Amino acid sequence: MFSTIFNNLLGIEYVVTKDDTSAHIGYSRDENANTIIPHGLLSETGLDFIINQSIKFENWDDIPAFFRTGTGNLPFDIFAATFYLLSRYEEYGGFTPDHHNRFPASESVLYQNKILDKPLINLWALQLQEILKKTDTILVFKPRKFQYISTIDVDQMWKYKNKGFLRSIIGNVRDLYAKKWENFLERWPVLFGFRDDPFFNFDWQKALHLEFNTKTIYFLLLGNRSKFDKNIPHSNIAQQRAIQQLANSDNVDIGIHPSYHSNLSNELVSKEIKRLKDVTGDDVTISRQHFLMHQMPTTFHNLIANGITEEHTLGYSTDLGFRAGIACPFQFYDIGKEKITNLTLYPFCVMDITAPHYYGLKPDQAIARINDLMTSVYNVGGLFISLWHNESLSETERWKGWRVVYKKMVEKAAELSSK
Repeated sequence: MFSTIFNNLLGIEYVVTKDDTSAHIGYSRDENANTIIPHGLLSETGLDFIINQSIKFENWDDIPAFFRTGTGNLPFDIFAATFYLLSRYEEYGGFTPDHHNRFPASESVLYQNKILDKPLINLWALQLQEILKKTDTILVFKPRKFQYISTIDVDQMWKYKNKGFLRSIIGNVRDLYAKKWENFLERWPVLFGFRDDPFFNFDWQKALHLEFNTKTIYFLLLGNRSKFDKNIPHSNIAQQRAIQQLANSDNVDIGIHPSYHSNLSNELVSKEIKRLKDVTGDDVTISRQHFLMHQMPTTFHNLIANGITEEHTLGYSTDLGFRAGIACPFQFYDIGKEKITNLTLYPFCVMDITAPHYYGLKPDQAIARINDLMTSVYNVGGLFISLWHNESLSETERWKGWRVVYKKMVEKAAELSSK
């Protein structure tokens, strides 16, 4: 957490020393002007879930903080608090999982204290910077500047095409039975080439991303078909060509989207990564779990074992905000092994499904909420990552009228990045 605060957020090098005469900030039981009194968490080993219930938020000036240990300039142990949030301590146990056996937002200490929408660690770092600047004028900080990355999960490359005759017939019958008239009337014109497949909207995406110079990462689902994995076979030639075209696009990276059932299976993760590598010819080092399936620490262990170095699962589908309390990448600390790993976690703070499905918002309301969230990230020089799907850009069924939300978000990010 020291590296995250000083190197990543404040852009300044640090050295840990026992020479208190040369230190700019103290971390000890001796309460001086710029001393943080340790909470004790950082000297512990293992896990004690009682701590989850003992956290109490108070205001540090106007910033919420916890682990109060003193009364001076630095009354909170922000190092221990940062470690608690970044290590995902609360996700190791002592919570009630959701119906997919995931850690839900409602069990989060940030959600329960109604501050999930604040990039707390960024705010703490900037508060620390201001305190140090007042007493140590020789210090030179180079804090981060606002950045944006669009990430798009491709669960199904096409809505209708390349799924085979039998599956198309069955799909049409189901549409008829469910009275999904739009799908019933749209399927065959698409299959016969009279209309574009609504999920295959990558040309529209490409034009938008080129216009606003948007960094984009696509996550491809290549697992076997199952109840929660509705993709077509990984061997489909048309899909392989489409993936290659995405991989060859400017300002685009490609990552694996491990299937629902691969969450706890090292073998399945390895198999699916190999499928993507065989298509692109490149090593696969970026990942996001399908359905955000994730269990601490097994999921990360499997990814590390398979050469993944950049992970994008950290966020919630049900709520906007900062799952780890930060708008910045950070390295995964393995509490069980008590060591920093080479896996960098990239938390996202907004997902396409949240506003319409969980919040019940209309497109214009969603745009306003996302703008507010993005402004809060801009104000701390953070990294804003969005999670969308090609399906949610299709302008079909529940996504009619929602493409504008993504377009406005990309435009807003470009505007803020240029300031």
